[in-house]
Amino acid sequence: MASHVTADTVVVGGDHRSDTRAELTVHGDLTVTGGYVAGRDIHIVESSPMTPPSPRLLPRDATDFVNRADELAEAARLADAEGPTPVIVFTGSAGVGKTALAVRLCHSLAGSRPDGALFTDLGGFGGRERRTSDVLAEFLLALGLPAQRIPAGFDDRRNQFRTMTADARLVVLIDNASEETQVRDLVPSGPSAAVVVTSRSRLAGLSGARVLDVGGLPEGAATRLLRIVAYQVSDAPPEALAQIAAHCAGLPLALVIAGARMNVLTHSAGERMAEMLGDERRRLNWLSAGDLAVRTSFRTSYRHLPDEEQQAFRLLSRVGEGCFAAWHLARLAEVDIDRADSILTRLHDLNLVRTASVSDGCDHILYEFHDLIRDFADELYDGEGPSNAPDRRLLRAYRLVTEAVGRALAPRSDGGAGGVAVDLAPGRLLIHDHLAWCAAEHANVLVMVRRASEAGDWEDVVALGSALMPFFQTRCMWATAEECYALAGSAADHAGDTAAKAELLLAVAGVRRSQARWAEAVEALEECLALHDGLPPGKEVAYALGGIGVALRNEGSWESAWRCFQESRQILDAEHDPWGTAFAVRGLGTVRQGQERWDEAHQFLSEAAELFRSAGDSGREAMALVRVGAVLRGLGRPDEALAVLGRVAPVFADRQNSSWMAITAVHQSACWSDLGDQARADALLDLAEPVFADLGDERWQAIAHLHRGVSRRKAGSHAEAGTCLDLAAEGFDALGDRPGIAGVLYERGLLLRETGDEHGAVTALEAAQTAFQALGSRRAERIARLLMPDQAP
Repeated sequence: MASHVTADTVVVGGDHRSDTRAELTVHGDLTVTGGYVAGRDIHIVESSPMTPPSPRLLPRDATDFVNRADELAEAARLADAEGPTPVIVFTGSAGVGKTALAVRLCHSLAGSRPDGALFTDLGGFGGRERRTSDVLAEFLLALGLPAQRIPAGFDDRRNQFRTMTADARLVVLIDNASEETQVRDLVPSGPSAAVVVTSRSRLAGLSGARVLDVGGLPEGAATRLLRIVAYQVSDAPPEALAQIAAHCAGLPLALVIAGARMNVLTHSAGERMAEMLGDERRRLNWLSAGDLAVRTSFRTSYRHLPDEEQQAFRLLSRVGEGCFAAWHLARLAEVDIDRADSILTRLHDLNLVRTASVSDGCDHILYEFHDLIRDFADELYDGEGPSNAPDRRLLRAYRLVTEAVGRALAPRSDGGAGGVAVDLAPGRLLIHDHLAWCAAEHANVLVMVRRASEAGDWEDVVALGSALMPFFQTRCMWATAEECYALAGSAADHAGDTAAKAELLLAVAGVRRSQARWAEAVEALEECLALHDGLPPGKEVAYALGGIGVALRNEGSWESAWRCFQESRQILDAEHDPWGTAFAVRGLGTVRQGQERWDEAHQFLSEAAELFRSAGDSGREAMALVRVGAVLRGLGRPDEALAVLGRVAPVFADRQNSSWMAITAVHQSACWSDLGDQARADALLDLAEPVFADLGDERWQAIAHLHRGVSRRKAGSHAEAGTCLDLAAEGFDALGDRPGIAGVLYERGLLLRETGDEHGAVTALEAAQTAFQALGSRRAERIARLLMPDQAP
């Protein structure tokens, strides 16, 4: 009869051998153990029940870990929520720090999971891929199952693992998974185990998973990481570290490599590394140290793609630094849009592209590259050898789309957000909001203009370079507008296209007027007129005259401006151009507004608003009505002015025209100041001033400072008012804005009078009177009355 015992220690023939938890079967004087046959005299020295070990397999927590507070908090919340714990998947591009984040999280969770922690690297990307069966064997061994009892078959191993973890409170970290099938059978069966997975793939098909995207580090965290890694150059200047962080696009792997390389540079390490990384063609060469290399990390993801998707990845680098969608890839790779969409979905699943945070007004998904991944894709494309066929295909598509959008943006159109349909054989692009398309695509359009110019495709340069000029003007994108004008204007000269050159000159003059660059605007318009010299005056001449009138009006040359607008109106009336007539009439109204001839100004501006409405241009109708509101305030009717301004403000909001939204707010502020509500007046200026600063609009910044000074004076804050007026004077002086300078002198006189400095007040008011007399403004008469003895403002 056999007996069964479990022994911790067995003594055989006087020898002491450790045979932990070995099962013994005793038959008389013969004993068979796990690995040998012993003779007589077997004695059980110690016996105890089997207690499985508590594995502690997590890698060491990183000492250079920074930030990730939001990701850690969200993952911890998921892991500790009531009910079954979901599988937490950290996904992101190569080198983004998924493993470091997962290790940090698992160490924090281990304290509440007393049954231990398991870890495996599946080698899904850039390593030797592990078989699930082998990983199960390792897990079973770590959980205390003797090697000789581990089942040989995969199904038995999986079932054994499920049985042993049914009630286990474990932490399981599965690193570097490439697909869902690698992970499914490694998830414990019990509801209390916390399972954390890292993958470059999103593992969208993994049941019960919560996918958390891991992005690059923000600048502050990135520079902190650089200081930790580059310990030998801790005195690197902050601006150099910020530049390095920007070149690394917040990618932790790149930052660690850059920091390590800085440690071996002997002089000005921060500045030298920033300079080296500034060369985007060689950037990936510098981001390599020891066995770490950004390029190698990206290549392992790229090699997981089939040939068609590898080609698509390379071709997408031709879009430039902007966003892209299925229609871009369809044109580049000569595939239909549905196939292009499927390829982009796959690239996104592998985190080789990411969804963009903007919309282009279409019904498709917009994607973008991480900056360093774009460098890698561009490097791969260049390695194929020269070929401009994909560029030509994309350029033709952009010209079709941009010309269609440009027609919707043209000065004689409504200018609002509207629909555009473009045939891009074999598909059709539907743009529901062309302004959103411009906002998302203008960087790509500029790339296409540059590329066409380099190729000498003059017709394409003119078409692409001129189409979005109205958008650049309304969004105050001055540098982009000037570059497009320079390239398109030169192309028009090469092509001998005087009509296109004239249109471009009109457009760039508008851009320069918006920046208060009056002389340069007039120079462009006079060049436009010269192109029509000897020809009967037509619309282009009338528009040029009107543009010159705007520049002269803003300079304070009101009578000269009046003559320009009158001549422009006569030509446009003869041409039966109601939109152009509206433009000229609005100009006449603004001249009378500047001269404070309020009744005439009200008549002209109301007529202009009606003409724009009849022409179907609600955007410019709203601009004319803002002027009407300003005139109503001048007439002493601020309540009526507020009603008009409140009615038109939503029009600019719908068009995402932040410049005119802010201008409207300044006029509303002035009305509330007149009504005695200085708090509301200041609040509106608080909204407007940052907009002008962001847009670089120095003229309206100065106007806002002037209105702030008035509001502060009326509130009794004389010191603040003086500071605001000083800022306004500085701005107007720099621009040569005579009406603005005169307005500051007038307000300074009122401020000095209120503070008891009568001599200073008289001096300032007399200077203001002289300035307004030279401008032909009726305010000179008002100031004369103020200067009479015993007169108050």
